[in-house]
Amino acid sequence: MHTFRLLSILMVVALLAGGCKGHRADLSTDNEQARPTNGGHPKQDKAIALRTDSFKYALKTANGLCEVFVDYPVAGPPALVGPLRDFIKTTLFDDLTANAPDDPAELVRAYCTQRQQALAHMLSQMSIKTVDERDAPEEGIDIRLVCTAPKFVTYEVYRYSYITHGAHGEYSDYGVTFRRSDGRRITNPFKKVDEGLYAHIRHGLKSYFHVSSDEQLQGIVTTDLALMPMPTFPPYLVADGVRLHYSIYDICTFDDGDPSITIPYAIALPYLTDEATALIKQEDKTD
Repeated sequence: MHTFRLLSILMVVALLAGGCKGHRADLSTDNEQARPTNGGHPKQDKAIALRTDSFKYALKTANGLCEVFVDYPVAGPPALVGPLRDFIKTTLFDDLTANAPDDPAELVRAYCTQRQQALAHMLSQMSIKTVDERDAPEEGIDIRLVCTAPKFVTYEVYRYSYITHGAHGEYSDYGVTFRRSDGRRITNPFKKVDEGLYAHIRHGLKSYFHVSSDEQLQGIVTTDLALMPMPTFPPYLVADGVRLHYSIYDICTFDDGDPSITIPYAIALPYLTDEATALIKQEDKTD
């Protein structure tokens, strides 16, 4: 077998407060009087004149804490900006885009307000009238623009929740790629999955877990290495390759997290669809 190595192994770790609550450290914490804030770090993609601003908001009440962070498209080609905004709204509001505000500051506020109502309902269903602040529910969502390539852009979504009296929190992390020219989602960049691709996946997972043999990897994962499954959420495109981000329990226990690997384009190319291949070609810099 030829020698290869996988680049850009991305490790997304849920921080567990007190061994229970999983969340990212960069989400804001505030009280019920908080106002939505602009993160103050606009991102400009000059190639397509796409501009995003970061908006965050936190709402803490007697029912618990809700946090949100969004890289929201504030300017750019309508064919791209429209689908990106719809994606953010449907991710926040479960496809209820008709009730989602267009103003990003109001959007993050509305999300936390809705989630606080859901927390109150959940606690009522559990017959819990009050919660200890040290064991109060927490939930949050983080929607970030992680890649602006010549022909596509990619967002990653991180979501977590902790329910009071639970053993530990739950979280998920996935990405979605959009074609620049028309905002079309790339649902799956792979056209085929065979033993050759499985070998690359196993190699990446060994790098992720810092092991060197299949036997060591088999001792970590909960699935048969002979047929390594794909992640629950489809792979997506980033700057240097195709990223596979496994959800918790996809291939390992909760304690081993949600492994993520990036297969470089030089290796992934034979497995890609024509659509994905066209997006990563660098010789033509225009859509």
